[in-house]
Amino acid sequence: MEKKKTLKYSSSLLLLFVVLQAYPQKSEWNGVLVGADLSRFIVPITVSTRYGWEVSGEYEFMKDVFGNVEIGTQTTNVKFPNYNYSSDGFYTRLGVDYNYMKHLDEESSDKLLIGLRYGFTTFLHGANNISITDNIWGDYTNGKVDKKLFGAGWMEIATGMRAHLFNNFYLGWSVRFRVKLFQQANNDLVPYHIPGYGRAWSNSRTGFNYSLYYKIPIVKKRKDSPDEKSN
Repeated sequence: MEKKKTLKYSSSLLLLFVVLQAYPQKSEWNGVLVGADLSRFIVPITVSTRYGWEVSGEYEFMKDVFGNVEIGTQTTNVKFPNYNYSSDGFYTRLGVDYNYMKHLDEESSDKLLIGLRYGFTTFLHGANNISITDNIWGDYTNGKVDKKLFGAGWMEIATGMRAHLFNNFYLGWSVRFRVKLFQQANNDLVPYHIPGYGRAWSNSRTGFNYSLYYKIPIVKKRKDSPDEKSN
């Protein structure tokens, strides 16, 4: 009698296991992905004239479509032969990304992204220790251009990858191609470097981000298996 009960329970458990395997469901959390651009900490080591930080936030508002915002700051101090240039300000980028990894590997938790950004900035810039050598009118030294508010805007095409490390941590990189849309005129002093964009005299620039992310779980969502999708 005991053997029959054991066999019955074993058969039931085996049947339940088969059913679960035939209709698997995976749960994952949808939430806000917050990140910090690690490359901003490397820039001051390689380029001593600039330093700043950049953070980002992202949310999947449609399947494989992510809205994002990136906020950063940058300070620039450059010494030229005839003057010292300085600027500091904030920048913002607003955009959307699409994950096309599912077309290559539906099981992967990593993401291949392509997207668009609109970036804009306001910053102060000025110059001091201006010196001009003139044999006719005489030398001019210790001149300065007071800091004034300046603005610029641009568009970006971004592509990159994001890999799942462990738990809610992710690591990702992206390459950006930027096209300047507008730049405020300033007859007193031409800007040297636009925060979030790059060298001011170029109408197009490339950039690179290398970021660490953490997902703040908000809503649990159901992820169906490929077998379910085919039915």
